[in-house]
Amino acid sequence: MKNIGDTFLRKDINTRQIILGSFWRDEREQNVDGRFAVIHFLGDGRIEHPLYCFSIQANNRYLITRATVQRIHRGKRASSDICSWSGHIAECDLDVHAMKEFKISTTPNVEDAMLVTPESPLRESRHDMVVCMAPMYIYTDWEILVTGIELWLAMGATKIVVPVQSASSATYRILQEYEKKGIVIIRNWPKWPIMSDTNPNGLVLSRGIEESHVNCLFFVKPWADIVVFSDIDDFLLPLDPSTVSPGDNLQILRVSIPNEKNSNKSLFRQNLFAEHPQAGSLLFEHRDVQFVPPNRQEDQSLANFNFEFLRNSKNKMNCNVWRMKTRVVVNASRVDSVNMHETGIHRFGYVQTRVPCRQAHFYHLRHSHNTVPSPTPINMSPLADMLNKQWQTRIESFTSLKNEILNKTNTEYLEDFDRCMGAINDEHWTMKVSRCLTPHVCFSRLRRDVDCVAVASEYEFYRSGKGYFMNPINIRVQKSEVNCESPVPPFTSGNHYFAP
Repeated sequence: MKNIGDTFLRKDINTRQIILGSFWRDEREQNVDGRFAVIHFLGDGRIEHPLYCFSIQANNRYLITRATVQRIHRGKRASSDICSWSGHIAECDLDVHAMKEFKISTTPNVEDAMLVTPESPLRESRHDMVVCMAPMYIYTDWEILVTGIELWLAMGATKIVVPVQSASSATYRILQEYEKKGIVIIRNWPKWPIMSDTNPNGLVLSRGIEESHVNCLFFVKPWADIVVFSDIDDFLLPLDPSTVSPGDNLQILRVSIPNEKNSNKSLFRQNLFAEHPQAGSLLFEHRDVQFVPPNRQEDQSLANFNFEFLRNSKNKMNCNVWRMKTRVVVNASRVDSVNMHETGIHRFGYVQTRVPCRQAHFYHLRHSHNTVPSPTPINMSPLADMLNKQWQTRIESFTSLKNEILNKTNTEYLEDFDRCMGAINDEHWTMKVSRCLTPHVCFSRLRRDVDCVAVASEYEFYRSGKGYFMNPINIRVQKSEVNCESPVPPFTSGNHYFAP
């Protein structure tokens, strides 16, 4: 009988939600009265994730509502079994008296509910432009990090958010210096726990860059007007970098400026958001730039670092070739999710708008770009001059770190990861893919102890009905594992004998 029964058995494990963050909805984003909160979680994209919200009313009874749950890249990718886990946002309609906490459950029964305390918004003044960087994984290139931070600051950014999972010690200490100055905010981004039958780390596209971007978006919404989502080696610059001047990105995106050719006629070149009033987000192509990295033959410190190497970037790919990957800039109040190369969920009828390459584009300065196809000449010397002047002022305020000899960038142990990612990309042309496009599914044969730190954590779980909620606890920064990897977090507490 048991063998016959096995024929008809099937797994039914229900929803398992890894909580990535919870945030209060800013009142300025609401078109109706009330109190709202957003739960950001990771879950299997092939199934539904019911979520109920419980908030105490003035009569001491619970207001029970069902949350609106959306996958963050709705409309971009269909649900599949390749990168089958993805980020979701659930919006809770709460009682107006819910000020500090509320409960969530996978069922409408309060007995199954878990307490949630949303993150308190930072006390920040309004920022015209904030940059949300992609998460740092096994990141060792501190020179490009400094270049990225200084360039975005010169172009008009006033706050840069950097999620970190693992990085070289030198890189992390530099981030801490910028954080002390109020320029950078470091956000911890630990790995996710391995469950009884699945490892989400290997099932989320590109190590969760999209999930990180959405988390950063909700974190900065209360105090940011424009938010840029970028890799560390991507920058928004004028079409002709020889004309660069401080704050150019604000002029491109938000501020109207005189048109020099017609200045006598008092004509104005409109900024992009004014030109497209229904735009919630702008999609920019990025153009590969010939890149000669800093000379690393000699010992390097922050005190003797400079941006002279930018003068060697003589060409960029022109705008006459195929459409390249995009980078995203959003009006923070008009969108709720951001994907890797486009926007996901827009609010109040706002739309995604593609910016023609001939009008503005990002510059992609990657180590592998020794030459670029279809080149057009550029002059980066004025940018190097501007950054050198800015850096001389900045370095004076650094602590003793500025005179320490920092590590030379070491990428040998990343070669297997690069080959692995290339092989998965090649598989896409066969329409049969063996694994999700994320380095977590790759193995590095070269084992090298690198001087790195990593974000570690543990997880607790809460059994709710037949589903689960999982929360990171005891998040900390410690010495990394071999090859600059972050440790996989264990479950250390839970309310049920079944593990998630």
